[in-house]
Amino acid sequence: MTDCALPTAALVARIEAHYQRVAATGMADVPLCNPRLAVRVAGIEAWEGQRVAALVTPWAINLLRLPGTAPLPARAPLAKHLWSLPSGDYAFIHGEDVGFGPYQVCSLFSPALEFDSQEAACETALAALLALLRPPLEVAQAVPVSRRSWLLGRAP
Repeated sequence: MTDCALPTAALVARIEAHYQRVAATGMADVPLCNPRLAVRVAGIEAWEGQRVAALVTPWAINLLRLPGTAPLPARAPLAKHLWSLPSGDYAFIHGEDVGFGPYQVCSLFSPALEFDSQEAACETALAALLALLRPPLEVAQAVPVSRRSWLLGRAP
């Protein structure tokens, strides 16, 4: 089974296992880590043949762009790539991990010290993921309504 066909639950387990190892080794006792946070994939969405995950770690909240039914575009390690989402363009950095394959990462919060709880961090990460995949709300132009029109029920 290729990484592109990896079921979402298995992919989430691999990502979380990888970052839990990082938290226990390379990031252990680093002052920018928030002791109230743990590694968790807060959400994962399919998008244009790929998957986008919101990842909470003690040191950051990131978006991960991952293969889905389509592979990621080939990039050199640490290369930046501008990815257009409905809400705007975002810079992602390309990487590859032995545990879960190629990915691109975009930092949302780094460090993540302002979060008081795991629940707040996960809710924020998921809300950010969903908001980034939706077009921005369009503000309707206010149309002046006369009092007479409003009273007669002719207001738009």
